[in-house]
Amino acid sequence: MNHPIRNSLLLLGGTAAAAALGAPRPTPHRDTSVSELVDRLRTTGLEGAALVNEAIRDVARNFPHHSVWHLWETPHVALRNGRGWSHQYNSVLAEVLRGLGLDVRLVHAARVRGFGSPWFFTSHAWVKVVVDGRLRDACASRETNTVERVPFVAVTEELPFRRVSRIATAMGLVPFVVGAVWRSWLTGETVPDWLYRERPSGA
Repeated sequence: MNHPIRNSLLLLGGTAAAAALGAPRPTPHRDTSVSELVDRLRTTGLEGAALVNEAIRDVARNFPHHSVWHLWETPHVALRNGRGWSHQYNSVLAEVLRGLGLDVRLVHAARVRGFGSPWFFTSHAWVKVVVDGRLRDACASRETNTVERVPFVAVTEELPFRRVSRIATAMGLVPFVVGAVWRSWLTGETVPDWLYRERPSGA
């Protein structure tokens, strides 16, 4: 590899590492696991849509911070740290629903529109769950979401979410995350909401 390319890659890697090291530390959060969530939901006696809605609320409550700043964390680590984005919290929701015996698929779209903003969001992942014999949308982005009541519309093809989906999307977002973090450091401004924010309780 010639020196300019090697030096560019080293600079990019160092810049990304600095942005990652500067990410907010976990806030005090109970050591929650998927199995604990499943066990609690089983005690409710709920079934069907009511059970799925309660699972959505439970998962959303355990992600009090929206964060694209922590792309490298697995869904289980993100749950424990109480922060994450759709590829993390909806992966947890899918595991919880499977643990409750429901038929679940994790899907994603390269672009969705919604969440109260006029622009496009890149790669949102969500859950398709069979309720009353029909495949329905579910998303833990907000505690107030319910089955088939999600705050977005997919504007590109809905695709199965696979391991490579998580890796490819994270790699595609790294330059934007690094750019936003460094801009914040250089200007003294707070990072944008799409990168990191506290989610209001009940929202």
